[in-house]
Amino acid sequence: VSDETLALLEKAEAKLAALEKPIPFTDLTQDWYRESVAYVYRNNLMYGTTNTTFSPDANLTRAMFAAMLYRLAGSPRVVGTCPFPDVPSTAYYLDAVIWGEKNGIIYGEGGKFNPDGKITREQMAAMMRRYAAFCQIDTSDRADLAGFGDAARVSSWAREDMRWAVAVNLLYGSGGNLNP
Repeated sequence: VSDETLALLEKAEAKLAALEKPIPFTDLTQDWYRESVAYVYRNNLMYGTTNTTFSPDANLTRAMFAAMLYRLAGSPRVVGTCPFPDVPSTAYYLDAVIWGEKNGIIYGEGGKFNPDGKITREQMAAMMRRYAAFCQIDTSDRADLAGFGDAARVSSWAREDMRWAVAVNLLYGSGGNLNP
């Protein structure tokens, strides 16, 4: 068997194993997110808060989201140091933050990253658009936000990110609002 064929077989076996990986979480109470949780767990993008809980109603932090994007990118090797003094050198997300900052996906504010801060929808939109651009995906689509009751609450720095995220159906809003 050629090296190329062997690599394809190994990739297929890994995907099959991921599909067969049972979901251990006992706190998934809503059907609408069960498939999404299974996807992120089976693809090693998220691991849960314990061995048996996912905590679907807990807040997502900036560090958690950075780690998800890093894992989505294949957890590439990281070289360099973290420019943010509020990211501990022992943090599980250290490589994710270094990688994200070096590749223009993650920004800080005032020299800090605020890893434990709740991530906002507009921060997620910004990181997702920058990640898409990093992956050389076209990010030129834009939606009109005027139909959302709270469109004026979108920060000026995030307006184009939110317009893109709505245009490509990453964000839909809720109850007629974007909740930026």
